[in-house]
Amino acid sequence: MLNPTKSDCITILSAASELAGDSMLPLDHGRLGLSRNGMLTAAAFLVERDCFRRYQEGDGHYAVGALSLQGRLRLDQLSNG
Repeated sequence: MLNPTKSDCITILSAASELAGDSMLPLDHGRLGLSRNGMLTAAAFLVERDCFRRYQEGDGHYAVGALSLQGRLRLDQLSNG
């Protein structure tokens, strides 16, 4: 079972919350300031929970779209809870 850190999830959700329209955010652990394993764990966890309107995965790389309603709720919950 995936067990990402709260801060890794908040970092990815916050970055995706700034996307407009059909833009995609390539998840790059160096750019996000996360460890590679932490980013991959958090990304898989959030994708499984439908936090993004769309996503792409290939060869261990993720790109995510804007937040879904579930993603916005989860960001609010993690940030304020």
